[in-house]
Amino acid sequence: MFDGDHYEVRQKIRLGNKYRIYEGEEAILESAQKKFRLKEDFRFTDPDTGEERFRVKAGSILDIASAYDVVDSETDERIGSVRRSVMSFFKHEYELLGPDGDVVATVTEDSALMALARRHVTTLIPFNYDIVSPSGEKLGDVSESFSVRDTYSIDVTGDLDPRLAVVGMVVIDAIEEN
Repeated sequence: MFDGDHYEVRQKIRLGNKYRIYEGEEAILESAQKKFRLKEDFRFTDPDTGEERFRVKAGSILDIASAYDVVDSETDERIGSVRRSVMSFFKHEYELLGPDGDVVATVTEDSALMALARRHVTTLIPFNYDIVSPSGEKLGDVSESFSVRDTYSIDVTGDLDPRLAVVGMVVIDAIEEN
């Protein structure tokens, strides 16, 4: 699990946010966002056994300033965090933080013009994101396919923990309700 550089996230059709994550053709994780909680809570489980693999919890009730800690449930190791950037007003922008709390990458929506069109003209325009290191090196990209429910392709290159990138994108999608 998490040995490759290409992943796909498919949102299932149902009330609430439920996702299935694939590496190649193999389903490796699934997650359901728990609704009606003061603090966000995501659990990622093995699709075959139901065993919890990762958990994500918001650090505070206020979503705007909150960091979402990503923890490996088997080792209790903090993989990193996802935090909304202060620059996220016109287009989605999130910071991926490493285990030590330092920014390791920024996930940014493709353009301000497309962001405005998605929010004010039609929601049918697929989302696209770039994943970039603090030094400006491209670490990956995320592209949504046009479908009834969200389907994202995530390509991770460079020195970025794919667990943080993939789990982070599910969290971003659920928070933004894309």
